Amino acid sequence: MKIYLVRHGQSRWQVARQEGEWNSPLTELGQAQAERLGSWLAGDPDIGGGDRLPVTALYASTYLRAQETAAAVAGALALPIQSHTELCEADFLVSERLPSRGTPNEPLPRYQADNQYADLKERAQQALNMLADSGGDGVMAISHGGLISTMLRQAAGSDHLSFWIYNASINLIEWKRGRWHLIFLNLWDHLPPPFRTY
Repeated sequence: MKIYLVRHGQSRWQVARQEGEWNSPLTELGQAQAERLGSWLAGDPDIGGGDRLPVTALYASTYLRAQETAAAVAGALALPIQSHTELCEADFLVSERLPSRGTPNEPLPRYQADNQYADLKERAQQALNMLADSGGDGVMAISHGGLISTMLRQAAGSDHLSFWIYNASINLIEWKRGRWHLIFLNLWDHLPPPFRTY
């Protein structure tokens, strides 16, 4: 079972963070990133060794930037969008809630998630379960950096990992041999350097 976790294209909020624009649309560059993602996937790209990225179902956060990104992919692949609030972003900066330590050699600290982050972890697990239970192989979810990184931590079973998720990048996890495998983190072969943002 393969699940593709894709962050939306660049949003207006990322470029000019203004109060009240949490649910902002894509920028012009973000729209171009989304369109390049869709057309690249429609071309059935070989990502090495004859491996492909077939997308059999498309899920998306209900937030505008994710919906606009999903629309470009859906149009290119002729797939319907299945929208779910479980895939929406947190309303706080997730990285500020994670455990930290002074040096990499220090023992991992004891960590208790605060209520907000604990709720996000529960929602991330629900989203992961939903995608895993979809019955498809090659399920794609268009979501957000904080939620995707939390889903990856849930798959890894540790809050002591942080992931920087790039705009319109593909993050592939695969369930096999009784565990999750991280196959790709921030695959962005479809984006030439001028189109790469995070």
